[in-house]
Amino acid sequence: MTPSSSPKPIHHSLTITSALAMAVAFAVDRLGVAVPPGAIEGLVQSVTDLIFYLGLLGVGVGRARATAPLI
Repeated sequence: MTPSSSPKPIHHSLTITSALAMAVAFAVDRLGVAVPPGAIEGLVQSVTDLIFYLGLLGVGVGRARATAPLI
């Protein structure tokens, strides 16, 4: 088994993506919205990226506030 040259980022993990896909599919079904094939996968990828990068932004803000002087 050869290691891949570039490892897949954690937010592209199959477990997280499939769990989010099931949640989105359930929500779309409950709302009664007709979704074209393949649209859910694109939506899931976008939402996963959004959550991941907002988390990184939150960590950056938290670290900046922790190192700033208290007023």
